[in-house]
Amino acid sequence: MSPVTQDLEAIAVSSVELAVPTLGRAKGLCYDGNTCQYLGIPFATIPGRFRRPRSAPTPWPDHVLDATTLGPYCPQPPRDFYPIPVPPQRPWAAAAPSTSSTECLNLNISVPFPPQDPRLKGLPVMVFFHGGAFAYAAGSAAIYDGRVLADVSRDEAGSPAIIISLNYRLGVLGFLASKEIREYNASFGEEGVGNYGIWDQVEALRWVKQHISAFGGDPDRITAFGQSAGGVSVNAHILRDEPLFSGAILQSGLLPLCGIMSESEYQVLYEKMLQTLGCPMELSPQDRLTYLLNVSEEDLIAAMVPVFIAPVITMALCDDGVLIPGKMPSWSDFNSVKAPSWCPRVMVGDAANECIIWNKAFRHHDGASVTKLAASFFAPDQAKKILDLYSISSETPKAEVFDKIEKMTTDAILAPNYDFMRANPHCYAYHFDEPSRYDNEWGGLAHHSLENIYIWNVLRHTLPPAQQKQAARMAALWLRFASGDSPWPAFGHEQSIMLFGGGEATLSNPSQDARRGYSRWESIRDLGGKDLIESWGEFAFQLCILKRELLDPSFEMKAMEVEPLARKVDERQEPGVL
Repeated sequence: MSPVTQDLEAIAVSSVELAVPTLGRAKGLCYDGNTCQYLGIPFATIPGRFRRPRSAPTPWPDHVLDATTLGPYCPQPPRDFYPIPVPPQRPWAAAAPSTSSTECLNLNISVPFPPQDPRLKGLPVMVFFHGGAFAYAAGSAAIYDGRVLADVSRDEAGSPAIIISLNYRLGVLGFLASKEIREYNASFGEEGVGNYGIWDQVEALRWVKQHISAFGGDPDRITAFGQSAGGVSVNAHILRDEPLFSGAILQSGLLPLCGIMSESEYQVLYEKMLQTLGCPMELSPQDRLTYLLNVSEEDLIAAMVPVFIAPVITMALCDDGVLIPGKMPSWSDFNSVKAPSWCPRVMVGDAANECIIWNKAFRHHDGASVTKLAASFFAPDQAKKILDLYSISSETPKAEVFDKIEKMTTDAILAPNYDFMRANPHCYAYHFDEPSRYDNEWGGLAHHSLENIYIWNVLRHTLPPAQQKQAARMAALWLRFASGDSPWPAFGHEQSIMLFGGGEATLSNPSQDARRGYSRWESIRDLGGKDLIESWGEFAFQLCILKRELLDPSFEMKAMEVEPLARKVDERQEPGVL
């Protein structure tokens, strides 16, 4: 049977057990006698709201774990649009996973062979951190069903690998910070503040490093990979400098992608949350924190919508000086950010239309409003030259400015990728240019998160034939990287970058890819150096997440009203073209 079959009912599912030293026996599921899954494995516990996680207790109760059902994932606000079809329901999953703010730290292990198979030893391991702006999604989502990728690794790619996905804390539960929360953490001997979702991931990586050999994995061949906020996560773990993996794949996300905030900036959001939740602000700081600790998780999640304003809520990392020693690198710093020696293998890439994900925050703009906003970030001559690069003027009508803003913000927020490539010539670089074939607002665009279909292969059958081959190719290349082989020439070889588009994979370099925007990035750097690069990134972030309004204590807290698109989807230009 094809590893990407649609007919899930035809898959024969049986029970399987595996002994895990110091923990006990894991009861899992085996599919057609090949790939086995161990689901919902707890890797850490949460001692309380806004607390650092603790390692999961050992052994398992009664030395047995029922790993046949998906574990809970973190509660989150609703999303009104998702650009990728929902995969078919897995019939062996008795019920959809529940949400829990206290029991959501669990992982899912997909192994390409059953326990008795002699090939089950020393396999490479891929640990995935999902995206979702640190506010949405789950590692247990069907799109990240590692069963399919494990099947592909064995049957198609010739690089059998263990695939792991996991859940971690999101939204304010995972990232809120303030002076009061820092002091609260310190009372338990916990350093720093915020970033709890990243610390959850640290515990997951430590668990995998310690226990994966029992599942047939090689603890010295672990690849951490993630997309969007998951890419930010991988970048954070690289910068934390704890050698928990030896390979890293950063898809559409270096550290600044979701924002970096100071404790004082988060203090504004903390107080807005209190006000929205009806906390009497005349209470003492300690009593206000107690109020927040006791609010129901439903009310806490609901309050995020008016507080964060923008339709796509985006949680920033807190630059607390503890998660990452020293100052977190920002937009202009990645030409000097180097991967550590303990992580010698790195892949980094992006999609042609990344910032379409935030389009509801900027679709109301016309040329006049963008020009006015630019004047508040740049000197007059700089503002004009930057907007000229994207053919934006005060007369540009709304119907034309949408695509130009999307390209400008994508350039600004993803330009650090190119700096990182040049600082790490041994890395493997790629651009994803496959336009979406789905009939929705993002149809025809190589949009943010679309490559997940091509790597995980769960929805491969929904693609046209050429793109189905592309999905098989990309999955095989990701698996080849994880196995320790070179997927294609490194960036240091003539600035080689793999382009995935039109059903083909073509090796290129910046001089051969004029439409990408390298010349625009260099023009802006030449115009004002590091300071202008920082301002450019902040300008783009304002367009995407309304940061000024977000951090303005006096700004009215309510969800943004979203305008309809000013142009039809089928009138858009080809991906990557202004």
